[in-house]
Amino acid sequence: MMKVSRNCRSIALIGFGALGQAVARELKAGHLPGVEFLGALVPPASTYAELDRSWHSVDDLLAAGPDLVVEVAGHAALESHAPRCLEAGCDLVAASVGALMDPLLRARLWDSARLGKSRLLVPSGALGGLDYLRAARRVGEVHVEYRGSKPVAAWHGTAAEKLTDLRALDKRTVFFRGDAEEAATRFPQNANVVAALALAVGDPQAVSVELVADPESESNSHEVTAHGEAGMMRIVVENRPMASNPKSSRITAFSVLDAVASHWGDVCQ
Repeated sequence: MMKVSRNCRSIALIGFGALGQAVARELKAGHLPGVEFLGALVPPASTYAELDRSWHSVDDLLAAGPDLVVEVAGHAALESHAPRCLEAGCDLVAASVGALMDPLLRARLWDSARLGKSRLLVPSGALGGLDYLRAARRVGEVHVEYRGSKPVAAWHGTAAEKLTDLRALDKRTVFFRGDAEEAATRFPQNANVVAALALAVGDPQAVSVELVADPESESNSHEVTAHGEAGMMRIVVENRPMASNPKSSRITAFSVLDAVASHWGDVCQ
């Protein structure tokens, strides 16, 4: 992959939906100084008035010479395009963390990163406390109990519709109980945070999950309780949903930007 000579570092996106557009707006506004937004990989025939440059193949994206690729397009896109980027030596931020609950994909991406001498980066998403869990894991096994509650509108168009009658709900209702791997697989648009928890503690089976639809709520709520040899952690995060996509929290785009800033701390000041 040939790098284009620039005085700053550059980012290309995989995907340009609600999350991608939010990330692009912040980059184009200069909120990460020293970082240039190149464009996005989008499906053929897709057009976006606010997108100055787009590609329809990952090879075309890589030919543009990005220093970093940010995936914001969903599980299938991560599986399809991330290995090629990593093998080409391009570091990649994966917003669709839930896809990493597939052990075969996870191993494939680690192998691709080793082959390309690149890095696969995972943002914290809509959650906090992951640094504590990673440290606690070094002390000993950690078990996490997670409850995720969102307004009913956030669950429309998901597997929740087969588990409960969303339109008839008149009170806070738990419609799913399981582990992180099952939750991330069945609810790819809503449960990336449980995958981030599982990666932090190193075991999807160690994260028990409850998912809740709440007709009276206006926020996306995450309740996490962790127990282990290091001690106990309990946090509650209440996030405002994205106006254009209630399945995701507004802060998610900024967690992607924070992952970039942490990776490139020398330019993103």
